[in-house]
Amino acid sequence: MKSRTGMRRRGRRFINRSCGGCKPLVLWILAALAVSLLLLRFHHKHEKDQKGVSLLVESRVWDAKDVKDTQSGSACGVSCPAGQKSFYIKTGTDKTVGPTICYDGEIYMSDEKQNIGRGLNVLFIDGDSHKVIDQKVFDTYAEDQTFLQFVQLKIKDGTVVILASFDEITYSMKDDAKKWLKLMGASKIEKVKFRESYLLIGQRGLKQGHAIEFFNPKTENEQYGAALEKKGCFHIPLGPMEDITKLLAELTIIKPGSNLENCGLKSKCEGTPIQVFTGDMDSSMPHICVAGKMIMEKEVNNAGRGINIVVLHKDTREPKLVARFDTYESSRDSTSLEAFMKQLSDGDIVIGVISDDASRKLEQGAVQELNALGSSAIQNLRFRDVWYFVGQKGIQGFTELEELSFATYDGDWPTPIKKSICLPNNFSGVKVAPVISTNRNIERREFCKKYDGYSEFCDAQRVDEQLKTVPLQDKTKEKDEIYRTPILIIPGLDHNALARTLETTHSLPGVRPELVTVVVDEQTLDHGELAALFKFQNFSLGTVPRYEDKMNSAIEKEFQQTQSKYLIVIEEEIVLTADFMDFMSQCLPALESDDSLYGISAFNYNGFETTSGDRSQVNRVEDFPGLAFLLKRSVYESQMKNAMDKCCNKRSWDSWTLKSPGEMLVPDVSRVFRLPYQSSNDANNYLENLFYKPRLTITEENVQLKNLDSLKSTLYEEEMKEKIKSSKPFPHEELKKCGSKVDTLDLPSKGGSFVIYFADKDSKRAIFHKLCKCFGLYSAPDKPLKGLHKDSLRFFYKESTIFLVGSGSPYFEIKPDDVKVYE
Repeated sequence: MKSRTGMRRRGRRFINRSCGGCKPLVLWILAALAVSLLLLRFHHKHEKDQKGVSLLVESRVWDAKDVKDTQSGSACGVSCPAGQKSFYIKTGTDKTVGPTICYDGEIYMSDEKQNIGRGLNVLFIDGDSHKVIDQKVFDTYAEDQTFLQFVQLKIKDGTVVILASFDEITYSMKDDAKKWLKLMGASKIEKVKFRESYLLIGQRGLKQGHAIEFFNPKTENEQYGAALEKKGCFHIPLGPMEDITKLLAELTIIKPGSNLENCGLKSKCEGTPIQVFTGDMDSSMPHICVAGKMIMEKEVNNAGRGINIVVLHKDTREPKLVARFDTYESSRDSTSLEAFMKQLSDGDIVIGVISDDASRKLEQGAVQELNALGSSAIQNLRFRDVWYFVGQKGIQGFTELEELSFATYDGDWPTPIKKSICLPNNFSGVKVAPVISTNRNIERREFCKKYDGYSEFCDAQRVDEQLKTVPLQDKTKEKDEIYRTPILIIPGLDHNALARTLETTHSLPGVRPELVTVVVDEQTLDHGELAALFKFQNFSLGTVPRYEDKMNSAIEKEFQQTQSKYLIVIEEEIVLTADFMDFMSQCLPALESDDSLYGISAFNYNGFETTSGDRSQVNRVEDFPGLAFLLKRSVYESQMKNAMDKCCNKRSWDSWTLKSPGEMLVPDVSRVFRLPYQSSNDANNYLENLFYKPRLTITEENVQLKNLDSLKSTLYEEEMKEKIKSSKPFPHEELKKCGSKVDTLDLPSKGGSFVIYFADKDSKRAIFHKLCKCFGLYSAPDKPLKGLHKDSLRFFYKESTIFLVGSGSPYFEIKPDDVKVYE
């Protein structure tokens, strides 16, 4: 025993003699270990899961010194305990070297992979499977909308994000984007400035401050913050997880404003008193009052332009969230609004008020979310319309608490909405959407906003007029052939004129919109959309430079598409009278029974104010007046098909050359009005004489035509002979007044008929032209006369019928021997 004790003592003395200075060395080693432990950074949190069971969530992070050494070791250069995930993150170095993100042993983003870029480089990891689900680059130097849309709408709660900056991330990163990083657990993002380095490992729904987060600020002389390079291990979930709406509420500080007793209600409210005000123009701020307190108003909780929202707790009815989304300024806020509503809890009550404008960037996703909350009208919102609404998350049906006030078409301010409401405790939806009073023609307004040139159709006083068809008063006429006949409208370049044509066509009693077709070309696609407003059909011809070719191609195509015996053609800049279809219907039996009749024209060449007036008279003429006419299919098939360039290569009113002896039926008083014709070649006064003089157009409806039974060829000839024979000679001395002002010729009596027989000696018909000018009829140099029948002309002048009968006319034989011939 002694020997052993001595040996121990000798051993201690040996150690003391040999290592007399070891105590300082031991202390130095202990200090070094302590420093090492400090370099090892612990994110150590003791939390409880949803069931209250204690769980340890521990993340460990080291500074990584060398990317090559780090990546050449174990997973991401780190060995992690079971249940944890390894990572290595390096942010970009200035703007020359991109970031690297390694997760669970694999590099996902790096320069070598060529999948990094300026801004936020982000890896997305499923919170349940722990698998990588996406990787994105968001250039938040340029804009943050793409980032917002993705994190708000494309990823689910619990998704893990690993983020590394490159170059610059803050220039266009607004508060909403930073808020969503905070909803992933970030707490330092507000400190990050221009070109400073930032990395984050967070999770959607992670309580703020629990993310792994670092940033490197710039020094005074640096252009960029130094690159961050970290490695370590983390557990999923990263820390305490919360419902997004709860986190939103924690990020929102609600400070009530002024008091308003009972929110303006006159009587006691058994539920929750509310007042909404949309503001007045852009000068008076909106407000939302709940239970006697202004929750949003001027300078209180950011009330202002756009959609102002207060969310009430379903049970306590206390405000839990306030927000404003300026969907006038940026569609980013529409995305934020959409995401905001998606995250609400079932039963949350939503009060919404629109002020100034919120429609400009309000996108379909947000509209659908508002519909899901009970709105039946938000989709009708247009520029500067104002709106209030009270809905609920999970509502069945529609809310009854909603109203729209429409701006005028030209953008003037609407009548503001100010309303006090008693929100019942048993607030619920209704199955059928309530009717919101309005006479706004939404489709028409949309068209008018889209296209210029329709100043009359889109006038603020008319834009909400509803486009309704007019039924026939006499129902027995509904089966008439005319109401089964297709109508072809061939527009010109004047938008307003086309709109007038479509409107007057649409309002014709008995017209069927499905039988009306509007011709469209590649330069006027708006004409097709305009036609659709009237429920008309349309077809395209491609690009056709000349109107004549456009018209001919359209007629050919329409006859190919229909088997109808007839086709009504309406040319450019035509206004139809209400009697148009009835006039055609009355004339149709004569057309059906007489092969010498090619069609019916609603336009009388000589139907000027001074040379027409017999509203019930119909004449046969040898030329083709055009403009608005009904054409037989048999005539098209025999004379026009595949030969339009020969018979009809001019405008229809410029003498289509159909074979004789075919004629057209023409009213004495036109059933259409044509605007003055604009052309570059009207210096020869041809168009001026034809279209610029005042014309008479019928205004009555259902005018009974008087000579329907005599419109067939043989009967008409008999009528003409009888009428001319019974007419009085027109006094030639009156014709001496020709050359002075029109309408100066006097008649011996009114209400009768007069005839002038004249010698037509030369091919230029000089006397005929002279007489036409004398009465104010159409006459243009080097152009054929209009409205003739067998070298005679019939017209109405000062309440009397006048016949001009040339020496080449078969009616000239009727002339009594004692009647003088005008020469």
